[in-house]
Amino acid sequence: MKLDFISLKNFRNYSATKMNLNPRINIFLGDNGQGKTNLLEAVWTLMNGQTFRNSKSRDLIKFNENSLEISGEISDKFHTNQIKFAILDDKKKLELNGKKINSRSKIKKLVSTVIFDKDLSYNLAQSFKPRRDCLDSIISNLSSEYKVLIRNYNKEIKRKNETLRTTKSDELLDFIDERLIKLSNKVSLNRRLWISRIIDITNQVIKKLDNDFVINLDFNSDSIEVGKLKKALRHNRVRDKMLGNASTGSHKDKISFLVKKADIFNFGSEGEKKTVALAIKISEILILKKIEGNFPVILIDEIGNEFDQKRVRFFYNFVTKINTQCFITATSQNLLSKQNQDYALFSITNGDCIKIS
Repeated sequence: MKLDFISLKNFRNYSATKMNLNPRINIFLGDNGQGKTNLLEAVWTLMNGQTFRNSKSRDLIKFNENSLEISGEISDKFHTNQIKFAILDDKKKLELNGKKINSRSKIKKLVSTVIFDKDLSYNLAQSFKPRRDCLDSIISNLSSEYKVLIRNYNKEIKRKNETLRTTKSDELLDFIDERLIKLSNKVSLNRRLWISRIIDITNQVIKKLDNDFVINLDFNSDSIEVGKLKKALRHNRVRDKMLGNASTGSHKDKISFLVKKADIFNFGSEGEKKTVALAIKISEILILKKIEGNFPVILIDEIGNEFDQKRVRFFYNFVTKINTQCFITATSQNLLSKQNQDYALFSITNGDCIKIS
């Protein structure tokens, strides 16, 4: 499936615009702050029913407006489907072929998406929480079951933290912990399994970029063994009440990528860190292809500012050779090889998008 066109109304800094799109490569040029990332966000939101940013629904609507609408058409050789995403009075609405749908699962069956943002290697190189959140986002894109599981777990942890800060009731905490034991164990086991799969593919990609190292997973969790988890929850109850936060569970899993027993994101070179980040994202694309039978639509946000020429060229050669549609933001059009002529070029200035070739 490819996105044939996208129409925006009152989305971020876009008042009203419609773009007919190339089925292969679409490049959006413009200076920083003009709306390039907003356009990628609109594509993602249309196909996923939510933003990839940490934003409230109100933040998506253009200033001084009270509603927004994103619409588009996806098609293949045999079918055409109309998609619409709208927000009115803080209520979101997603439609497929004119009928309201309650989740994006029906759209995902038609088309999936992968976002490659410029902060990927930075997030992976941070403390365990940003790294864990980054990987959870990738896994959730690969598995809708995991996405539901992690959402339910996070709701239960939030509930426990509220109890630890207010009533501190042992009876209620016992009840919550019984639920958390099942959820936490399942989250950590699934998380470890998916990351192991990602690393297997990642190492295959790394060999094509840099044959000097192989990464291994170090997964440190108190939630893998139920007995160990129960004991830790009981042992930490008094301290958790004092601090007002749950210190045990899957939200504390420590994930490291080791090269010769050292965490590459702590001790590796900048080039090695970026090679791993790039390979992890390519592995997400390849795993989705294996799961769904088709390559996902790929959104690429200015990675030319993050990666050196060797890695950028490797990535763009990869995405231009596979059979899928790509949306690329950049400040320069010198990213694609001169041999590749199958693309559309757009210029973005302050929320205005004009096709220039």
